[in-house]
Amino acid sequence: MKKIPVIMMSLILVLIAGCGTAKNINVKLSTPKTFTPGKAFVMQFTIKDAEGNPVEDANITANLNMKNMDHGTIPVSAEKIGEGKYVGTADVPMNGDWIAAISVEHDGKKFEEEKQFSVEVKTAENAHKVTKDVSLPDFNLVDENGGPMTKQDLFGKTVVMTFTYVNCIDPNACPILLGNFSNLQQDIKARGNNPRNLLLVSVSLDPEKDTPEAMKEHAEKMNFDQSYLKMLTGEMGEIQKLTATLGVHFEKKGTEVLHDNKTFIFNQDGKLTHEFTGSYMDRDELLQVVTSEE
Repeated sequence: MKKIPVIMMSLILVLIAGCGTAKNINVKLSTPKTFTPGKAFVMQFTIKDAEGNPVEDANITANLNMKNMDHGTIPVSAEKIGEGKYVGTADVPMNGDWIAAISVEHDGKKFEEEKQFSVEVKTAENAHKVTKDVSLPDFNLVDENGGPMTKQDLFGKTVVMTFTYVNCIDPNACPILLGNFSNLQQDIKARGNNPRNLLLVSVSLDPEKDTPEAMKEHAEKMNFDQSYLKMLTGEMGEIQKLTATLGVHFEKKGTEVLHDNKTFIFNQDGKLTHEFTGSYMDRDELLQVVTSEE
């Protein structure tokens, strides 16, 4: 057996030490369930350290390959959007199961991790549609006028629900989520749709500060049509009934609340029908889904 020179062995060890699994880095991949051929497929990477703190100023890349098939490799470069979140786009050519080999470079170290996801071509029937059986849980909250609100008050209406808080400092989170509500109201008015059986609901993730008065003022500043908008707040335990049912993860750190950006559509029986992941969404798709549920 030939001896490997000491210098060469040291070099090998350095290379191995510099590239490994993400033992101290947690990588979360969020992707849409569908894609439109010829349009960008948006992928969000959330990077946190072992203590759950967002990892900033990392270099995130990924290579996409189809699982069990050879259709070439699709490279993805991600850009930082804040709070440990990075967004990249890819041109996905076909349906199927995919593997994302994700590389994270930070503080002179490189970590690699694989994530799997499945996509199918978007149609009017499957766009953002959920297959899981989820219903609104029992809850007791108050609206922006201080009035009580329970799940029974939502029955008989198509409900569009998201989770925000008034003092959000992330420009890519709550302002965009509530901006989607504003766009939807404008589109409904422009098309002459009747919102009589529609209700837009934003649930506070910071109820200690989000009093009914604060939420009403926030809605007024955004010039919402409040005739079919509710800003809900109340006891944290009651809010957690909704977040736990819908899989919305959030954590308060100081004055900031880190949270998932999701929007949910319920039919008039309180059944979850569609879920939009990410703060940015196609306003035409949202209008189409909402009006089809009415």
